[in-house]
Amino acid sequence: MQREPIGDLCVGRWRGILTSLGVDDRFLSPRHGPCPICNSGKDRWRWDDKDGKGSWYCSKDGAGDGFSLLMRINGWTFAQAAKEVERVVGLAPVTAPRREFTDEQKSGALRKAWRESKPVTKGDPVWTYLVNRAGITEVPSSIRFHPNLRYDAQQSFPAMLGVVTMPDGKATTMHRTWLDGKGGKAPVDEPKKVMPGTIKGGCIRLAPLEPCIGIAEGIETALAANRIFGVPTWAAISAQGMQQWEPPTGVETVVIYADNDANFAGQSAGYALAHKLSMRGIKVEIPPLPMPAGTDWADVASEEFQ
Repeated sequence: MQREPIGDLCVGRWRGILTSLGVDDRFLSPRHGPCPICNSGKDRWRWDDKDGKGSWYCSKDGAGDGFSLLMRINGWTFAQAAKEVERVVGLAPVTAPRREFTDEQKSGALRKAWRESKPVTKGDPVWTYLVNRAGITEVPSSIRFHPNLRYDAQQSFPAMLGVVTMPDGKATTMHRTWLDGKGGKAPVDEPKKVMPGTIKGGCIRLAPLEPCIGIAEGIETALAANRIFGVPTWAAISAQGMQQWEPPTGVETVVIYADNDANFAGQSAGYALAHKLSMRGIKVEIPPLPMPAGTDWADVASEEFQ
C-alpha cells in the first residue's frame, strides 16, 4: 500500500478513522487540551484537521497528520498504520475540511473587534474583572473593553482585548478574554484565545518601554506584579510565550514574574528565558513567589489589595 493513494482516500474522513482505531473523540478538537501522545499537559494539544488530513499539533511532541498520530500513539510503522486505516476508511463518513481564512479576512476580523471596543472605564466588566483579579487602580490603553464579543455560533460575552506587539513595536494580533460581567471569566471551555497572527517573540505591552521591564504570563499577573513592585510589566500570554519572548532594543534589565505551577511549567519557562537573556548580557531577576503551588502574582495582589 502506497501512502499517496490511501492518503487521498482519507481526506475528510479522519475523525471517523481515528475514533474507529481507538483515539478518544475528546482529543479531536481544535480547542487546546491534554495530549494523547505524551499523556500530559492541560493545553499543549490541538487537532485542527487542516485540509481534511487529520493534522494535529503538540507543543512537546511536534505536529503531524492522521497517519503520524496513529503511529505515535500506537508505536506503529507507517505500513502498519496504513493497513489499519485501509481496513476502516470505507466506514468513515466524509466531513467538511476545516475552513482556513485568508490573511485579509483575519486582518478584517482584528480591525472589526478593535473598532467595536472602547477604553476601559471604572465599573465596566473589564475593570471589575481586573480589580477582582489583580487589584488594579488603572488600566493601560493597550487593554480595551468589547461589550459583546462573539465566542461561537451560539454565545457572545463581554470581553477584554489586549494588543500583541512584536519587539520592533509592530502590533500583529489580539488576545481575548471573555468575561461573565460579574468579576470572573465567562463559563466557556476556552475563555482566553489569541486571534490569528504572529505571537512568537511578542507580548502585550502594558506599560511604556523602559530600561527595566518585567515580564509575566497573563495580563492579570503582569498588572498585579506592576502594582506590587512598581516595575512596568508586560504579558507574554503563556508559559511558551514567556520562553519565546524577545525584549526590544533598549532593555537592560528584565524581572521575570514566573507562575508557581504545580507541574513547574511556569518556573521552567521563566528560567529558560532567564538563561537566554543572561547569555546576551541582560541582567535578570526572578522574585520568589511567596505562595503555594498553583498560584501566581495576581493571587498575591488579590490578597494584598482587597
